[in-house]
Amino acid sequence: MKYFEISDAHQKPMKISKIILGGVPFGTVLNKDQSFQMMDRFVEQEGNTIDTARVYCEWLEGGKYASEQTIGEWVKARNNRKDIILITKGGHHRLSSPNVSRLSKEEIFEDIDISLRTLQMDYVDIYMLHRDDILRPVSDIMDTLHILVEQGKTRAIGVSNWSAKRILEANQYAKQNRKTPLCVSEIQWSLAECFPKTFGDQTLICMNPNEYQQYMEIGIPVIAYSSQANGIFTKAGDEGLEYVNDKLQKFVTPENIKRYNNLQHFCKQTGYGKTAVSLSYIIDNKLNAAAIIGCSNIEQLEDSLSATKITLNQQEIDSLIM
Repeated sequence: MKYFEISDAHQKPMKISKIILGGVPFGTVLNKDQSFQMMDRFVEQEGNTIDTARVYCEWLEGGKYASEQTIGEWVKARNNRKDIILITKGGHHRLSSPNVSRLSKEEIFEDIDISLRTLQMDYVDIYMLHRDDILRPVSDIMDTLHILVEQGKTRAIGVSNWSAKRILEANQYAKQNRKTPLCVSEIQWSLAECFPKTFGDQTLICMNPNEYQQYMEIGIPVIAYSSQANGIFTKAGDEGLEYVNDKLQKFVTPENIKRYNNLQHFCKQTGYGKTAVSLSYIIDNKLNAAAIIGCSNIEQLEDSLSATKITLNQQEIDSLIM
């Protein structure tokens, strides 16, 4: 396994696996036993970081809180809390009201308290806000997150779907006012080029050249979600990107056809698998990053973890997007 380190609010190091197990399907798409098997296998392969959120699978019947609840039960059953880096998120809009922000102090406190009860834990390692509200002063948000750290509810704080510019503003405020800084950012990023419109959600932030350059300058690590773009390159096989199913057609762009062809050529040259190379594009990048994987079975998990067995240099990474 590959790792990177960040410091928590008390300057204690946290070692985070560069492959992070995504908890979206736990307790729903995967039942409890299947979810436990997935997490067991992940830690057997030296993975130590699991990503979840209060809102995960709320859109499915019986899915409300299911991911956090299942993860919490697994941690309790395995008695491994100190060995796991747990990320959860709050501050997501109501699914019925996507244009209504939920980043007030009261709403953030409500979300983390519900998460901790559901997880059966006193704290999480990293607490992230799932969305931003650029109309709300960053000082209000950072002050609230600082209180969560002071109260011991989280060791560190981060954000998801925030622009790099907004993160810089937040950390400048934190530095000037002796507040806890953001230590990590989670955004959509994969070898496949994507845009918020691809997902039908303009509240998302996707990696692009401008964001990438700003992240390089800021120096904050990035966690990539949808890191395999629904597995489009693997599912395309050798037929070509144009032949993927209707659900994946949203990813079929001239740029992604070019990247698919680059990936095909590289894998034939090296003998590496497409999944391993697609994930290595992120975890071996010069931008310090980890990739969240979403797996429906153990075979997919093993395929994703194969990325930790190879290492791409910068020239190889650049060749994939030339």
